Amino acid sequence: MSNCFKTQIKIKFHQADPAGIMYFAHIFSLAHDIFEQFIVHCGFNWNEWFLTGPTAMPIRQTECDYLRPFKAGECYDVEVSVTDFSSSTIKVQYEFFKNQNKHAVVKMVHIGLDSHTFQKINLPEAIRQKFQPYFNEDTHGSK
Repeated sequence: MSNCFKTQIKIKFHQADPAGIMYFAHIFSLAHDIFEQFIVHCGFNWNEWFLTGPTAMPIRQTECDYLRPFKAGECYDVEVSVTDFSSSTIKVQYEFFKNQNKHAVVKMVHIGLDSHTFQKINLPEAIRQKFQPYFNEDTHGSK
């Protein structure tokens, strides 16, 4: 059975258009902010992950399904899970909810690179192990 990392976000006034609806591109910034929380929750050191570690994990691909609008001033629940592993990638999914209504699903694929050469590498076992408890088999294969 997999775990799910849960958090909340609030849409800020500056993220919305004059009608009070969040500008669509902000969803990716929100997801990445949540990713920064998620890696710390998983036991990674933020500085090592982003600045000094031997492995870089940049985003290779991202996508979003927008299901309902996000409104300025509103809070949304977010559930984070890992939906796929390959030899060199991890796919992380973010589901955004308000009152059990799903508003969006963001998927981001991170690829393992050597921090010095920027060549693709296999995921270190320590990375795979820390993300494994959040692997959600129910969404596996929904690439």
